Amino acid sequence: MSLNEETIYLHGNLGREWSTKTIESTGKQVIENALAYQPSKDADTTWIDLTVWEDNEGNTDHFDAIIDETSKGSRVMVQGRFKSRDYKAKDGTPKKGWNCSVWNIAKVIRPSMKKDPYKGATAIVDGKPMTDEDWF
Repeated sequence: MSLNEETIYLHGNLGREWSTKTIESTGKQVIENALAYQPSKDADTTWIDLTVWEDNEGNTDHFDAIIDETSKGSRVMVQGRFKSRDYKAKDGTPKKGWNCSVWNIAKVIRPSMKKDPYKGATAIVDGKPMTDEDWF
């Protein structure tokens, strides 16, 4: 995977349920998950650790919206700052991992042409479900 440390969008499936954590050094709260990213059907899957932070005022209300709307296996699109990290696997081989500080997350609904293609679609913007007025 050739991502730079920049803001990009990626889509994939969540690998587990969200977990809540408090960062000891700062006292800030976050929720964490992992995104399985596969650019094409035959490509290898890359796992990206996702972190959603409390807002600048320490508000975590957006955590509830994200946890309520997405869970393990949910297809999502994330926007955020991606960074790589180098580490050693348990067997000592060098590995590269990916992290994303998530700014926006949206649940992706794959439409079925036999049904209403947008029924049940929800996007989360600034920690709140989008309304019709949010679209531009």
